[in-house]
Amino acid sequence: MEQVGSLEPGVGLAVLGDPIEHSLSPVMQNAALAARGLAHRYGRLRVSEAELAEAFRHLRERFLGWNLTLPLKLAALNLVEEVDEDARWLNAINTVVCRQGRLAGFNTDAIGLHRALDEVFGTNWKLTSVAIIGAGGGAGSSAARYLARIGVPALALVNRTPEKLAPLRAALAGLTDLRLYGWDGLPRAVAESRLLINASSLGLDGTPLGWDPGWLQGDHRVFDMVYRRDLTPVVAWARRRGIVAVDGLAMLLYQGAAAFRHWFGEPVPEAEMRRALYTAAGRA
Repeated sequence: MEQVGSLEPGVGLAVLGDPIEHSLSPVMQNAALAARGLAHRYGRLRVSEAELAEAFRHLRERFLGWNLTLPLKLAALNLVEEVDEDARWLNAINTVVCRQGRLAGFNTDAIGLHRALDEVFGTNWKLTSVAIIGAGGGAGSSAARYLARIGVPALALVNRTPEKLAPLRAALAGLTDLRLYGWDGLPRAVAESRLLINASSLGLDGTPLGWDPGWLQGDHRVFDMVYRRDLTPVVAWARRRGIVAVDGLAMLLYQGAAAFRHWFGEPVPEAEMRRALYTAAGRA
């Protein structure tokens, strides 16, 4: 476990991941803590999956809660004593609350995704077919489970290692029209959908995708869970075709607001969180 940046006295909260340097969660959560007049601070910790159990043992004694990002959301499920019912169905956690030494796990990604999609595309997106890239990871798997549960009519799931999609095939049977693809099936999955969600780490480092914009039609919509201060490669790819496409900044805001509610209850200073986050991302 490696500290990234300064953990101020009374830190109490952090986001864990690898990589983690890009995370804007501290900017957003520290603005919320200041708005509520709370003395805690929120930092970043670089933690690999191999280090996760040790990190939980360390944090349990010192922190009141933390968030999890790539690639830790699936493994963390087995490191907490209590799991929220929704998180258990989603099969991943991204938020931990420490209650008198016992750890409770929650998933705020699903509500964050839902609110972000509503904000960007309106509420009718739920009536269309959806493709999820990187469906085998924690964020993608949770998104697939959530979208199937709320009644999205068709899901095309894409993963580099398609065998990782086997649990989803079993869990989602009968809930939606489900189609599974390896990486070579990406063009077909795009063609079968009208909303494309990238849940993988593709483009996190800015590397171009090499995808053909011609896969997209004019009525496609693209949502990238990855966010950057500049355009993510997925968003840039879609916009070259003139497609409405956005990154995951709004999702980060809404899942962060839900996490804050788990730690401190109401009120959640969402306006202050949005202002700090969007300013830090250069979108004030």
